[in-house]
Amino acid sequence: MKDNMEMEKRLIGKIMSQPRDYYDCHSLMSEDIFTDPLNRKIYKVVSDNLDKGDKADMIVISSAIKDPLVDLRVAECMSSDHYAYMTKNMVLYLSQEDKKIRLKRLAELTTKKIDNGDDLFDIIDFVDDQMKSISEIRGSDIPDIKKQLKVLHDDIQRRMASDNMVGLPTGFQSVDKFTGGWQETDFIVIGGASSMGKTSLGLAFCYNCAKAGIPAAVFSYEMGDTQLLQRLVSLESEVNNRYIMKGALESSELNRVDKAIGKLEGVSLFIDECKDSSLKYLLNKIRQYVITKEVKFVLVDYLQLVKGTGTSREQEVAMVARELKNLAKELNITIVALSQLSRGVERRDGCRPSLSDLRESGEIEQASDIVMLVYRPEYYGIMTDDSGRSTEGLVDLIFAKGRNIGTGTLPLKFKKEYTKFIDPQDYTEKYIAASPSESF
Repeated sequence: MKDNMEMEKRLIGKIMSQPRDYYDCHSLMSEDIFTDPLNRKIYKVVSDNLDKGDKADMIVISSAIKDPLVDLRVAECMSSDHYAYMTKNMVLYLSQEDKKIRLKRLAELTTKKIDNGDDLFDIIDFVDDQMKSISEIRGSDIPDIKKQLKVLHDDIQRRMASDNMVGLPTGFQSVDKFTGGWQETDFIVIGGASSMGKTSLGLAFCYNCAKAGIPAAVFSYEMGDTQLLQRLVSLESEVNNRYIMKGALESSELNRVDKAIGKLEGVSLFIDECKDSSLKYLLNKIRQYVITKEVKFVLVDYLQLVKGTGTSREQEVAMVARELKNLAKELNITIVALSQLSRGVERRDGCRPSLSDLRESGEIEQASDIVMLVYRPEYYGIMTDDSGRSTEGLVDLIFAKGRNIGTGTLPLKFKKEYTKFIDPQDYTEKYIAASPSESF
């Protein structure tokens, strides 16, 4: 419990010194996550004052709490190493500790009911009700429009000062201009037929975040960590992926591979092979990476391989999509999930995908904030576009749904020997401005 006590003091010190962090995370906080009575009282005074837009310093707290130890405790909070911890992670840690305590109490009460000979189904109902209470996100259930407006106002100012690039970097100039970067709480789906390169594109997005200093994690259900790292080495070194796989490298290529490995060693990128395909495992592992490694970007490869619950495969995938969206909101992170397309797309003239081609598309579309479809006409033998220009290496990144950005199509280039996506050389902002539709 000593660790909890120290974390409680850090959290109080953090929101006192940086009130903005309180407004960002207030919906996840409550007095209940504080186990120490004095810490709980101090938090109550601090939160009440911040809710009113007032300051919360030692004088305010001392006048509100009549306790001889309050001044010393506030001083300990302010002098703690709170600056080394993210507010959200401290809140999540304390919330989990609170849940553990409540689970222990539930286990004791359940054992007592069993020993007393209570009806089995009454016990099951009791445990079910208590588990729902424990598993729910705690905090204020009633939205406060003043807090919401303050967050909105701060966000507008941040956007004005950032040249519209306020999200996580995608690594592609065209995509950054179109989206403003990946937004926290967004659930993004990348769909594509087989061999379109959706894994390579998702991996590139993840790697680009990590290169920018933003911790990112890949959850792979199809490929092993060695295969994924091999792709990353290939795109970073621009050495043919097949040569790396076969070990058929010249000395100059080996030097480039070594340099690429050195770069990869310096980024915060985590690859989890997901030996358990259950949805519960995935959600818990994402939480673990967010809390312990401060991950902000998550890639799931791919959606249909995660096992949810339901009477049909469509219901299973629907649950997985909804839970991933809810988790992105809960943890304030970006989650990207890859998705298969139905085989009907390959029977269509030109094989150009549409939103309805997403396998189990209805619920995936509803849960997602953005749906991107990857299309390489060259793969289907279409060597020129409608204007007669070559489609060699051309990729159409189709934004089939954009909850806050609209829809449109962006051009990328694909170097298949390196499984590498790049911006086209003739990229211009004029092209991007003309492409998206105005519908939202």
